[in-house]
Amino acid sequence: MYRVDCRNINSYEDFIKSFNRELIEPAGGKWDGNLDAFNDYLSWPPEAPYRLEILGTGRCEEVLNYVAHKRHRKALWPLLKEILLDNQEWVLVEFH
Repeated sequence: MYRVDCRNINSYEDFIKSFNRELIEPAGGKWDGNLDAFNDYLSWPPEAPYRLEILGTGRCEEVLNYVAHKRHRKALWPLLKEILLDNQEWVLVEFH
């Protein structure tokens, strides 16, 4: 199981750092915030399907619903959540 703590994020950059530290870098990658790459990185951990617990999803919604990243014109949290839920063959996500 992987756990990503987003309870103290204040920006999309903080979200990226949290996912890099807890999921993506241990699997051998380094995410720059690109959503297509995020989708791909979810399949990287060798054990599949794996559990991913995201702490602070209320904070993600609060911060990322109102921040449109320079690459993305829509609120980011709904897009990220959709990517997470669309990859259930790789990852079983628990939102807390």
